[in-house]
Amino acid sequence: MSFEEQLLPGENLVILTRQHPLVLFRPVLVNLVVLIILTGLALYLQKGWIAALSILPLLYLIWEYIEWRRREYIVTNRRVVLQEGILSRSSFDAALDKVNNVYCSHSYLGRLLKYGEVRLETASEQGMSVFSCLLDPIAFRNSILSAKQAYSPSTGTTSSSAPAPVQGIPQLIEGLASLRDRGIISEAEFQEKKRLLLEKL
Repeated sequence: MSFEEQLLPGENLVILTRQHPLVLFRPVLVNLVVLIILTGLALYLQKGWIAALSILPLLYLIWEYIEWRRREYIVTNRRVVLQEGILSRSSFDAALDKVNNVYCSHSYLGRLLKYGEVRLETASEQGMSVFSCLLDPIAFRNSILSAKQAYSPSTGTTSSSAPAPVQGIPQLIEGLASLRDRGIISEAEFQEKKRLLLEKL
């Protein structure tokens, strides 16, 4: 069943993405080495049963690929969802009104290949949720922020009339500065979020 078929009434899909295909590099490399070793042993020892074992790395690679395809990171106009699993499916859901902060980080290689980490801070029991090696993390983060800004928790729909409270903005800026000092967010991210908060004053 596709995620579109699981949407709630009035819920719309904003973005669906996956981890970068780079996460498949290690299993591909390891199983390729195992396949080469098994093939070499089969030729050297002339044992057919060893050659038959070479199907196992191929089956494992197919499993890893399907598992990668089935791990979906989703943003709707109501929630953020992570779904994964092949034979059995598990999911993580966070309502947009429970999302406090969204952080995005990526290494130099990540910037080149367009992958990175998105950290989701929620008011639920999960606390901080980390989505690692995500494809185009900036687009995913921006989708969450845009959907959250338009979300009205009382109706589950978009709202453009409710202004953001300004009395807690100095405290939010202090919190962002603390996150910056601890290296959780970059200076550029801090300045951008600070600018957006100051515009609401």
